[in-house]
Amino acid sequence: MSLQLSFSVADKTTTLKLNGTLNEYSSALDGVEVNPQFDLNLDLKDLTAINSLGIRNFHSWIYSIECQRLRLFHCPRVFVNQLNLVDGFLPPKTEIESFFVPYFSESTGEEMNVLFTKFLEYKSIAGKTKINFPVVTNAQGNSMELDVMPDQYFRFLDTYN
Repeated sequence: MSLQLSFSVADKTTTLKLNGTLNEYSSALDGVEVNPQFDLNLDLKDLTAINSLGIRNFHSWIYSIECQRLRLFHCPRVFVNQLNLVDGFLPPKTEIESFFVPYFSESTGEEMNVLFTKFLEYKSIAGKTKINFPVVTNAQGNSMELDVMPDQYFRFLDTYN
């Protein structure tokens, strides 16, 4: 699925929703500008994949955007992986407001993506990230486990929290 964008503007905030795949064919971001006096919220909930050329295109685009405040919501695992792999992937002013964390139940084989939200599941205290892991249960009511290596997966929070 190619990348599709949808926009909304309210209260001096532009919200841009990305849907689909960020790759070499993702020309939808080309020429997209926002009012430099407005905040920019990116909703990535429906971003399904990203490859190396998509990373490069997105990086070039996001660094060209002028806005008051840049906030990202609903960052999927594919995006979080890039945050951890590519130093400087996002401008320093960027704030991650929420992201998904994969959980797995070995007993039932269930997988679940749990939304972690700033100030609820994570926050910065004296420059250190504090994470409050919720209890996540499968259909049988048994606890599910993180399906990532915490030291690696949450590393981006030290930069963008």
